[in-house]
Amino acid sequence: MKRSRFTKILLSLLFAVAMLTAVFWNQIAGAFGPMRQNESQCLICHRDRVEKWVCGSKVSDQITTNQYSDWIDTFTPAGHAHVWSGVSSLQRSYWFGGTSIGCGGIAAIPRIFEHRDDLGERKAQQLAACFHDLVDGPSSELDWSELDAFTQTVVDDPESLLQP
Repeated sequence: MKRSRFTKILLSLLFAVAMLTAVFWNQIAGAFGPMRQNESQCLICHRDRVEKWVCGSKVSDQITTNQYSDWIDTFTPAGHAHVWSGVSSLQRSYWFGGTSIGCGGIAAIPRIFEHRDDLGERKAQQLAACFHDLVDGPSSELDWSELDAFTQTVVDDPESLLQP
């Protein structure tokens, strides 16, 4: 094979790879590049929020509803200030690196939702209002152990939280 023909083929391949990389750059960077994704939930309405950064640029910030937020919306004012609590985080620090994952969160609203049949709708809403009173304010001032204890009491003895 002549050297000039080999050079043309090599340049054509390089051009094709460059074009494919340009076309699919967002997918390539998202799959293999440095990234960070934070998933959180509002402690009031339990909406989910997902924020994602790829190669240092924010690429998405989505807030979605779920069965818990749909229920909360039936008795909580829509204009409330969200109190976002981190639930999980994914991070890849460098190209082609591994992804670290961290999880956590407060499950009070889902536990109250699960006990609605036993408690009745009015008492379940009262429990949710009691929980909202605990988290009303900036997340930096929250007592996480108190929130965990509240969630555990919802599971063990929810009626005790409704007594004056």
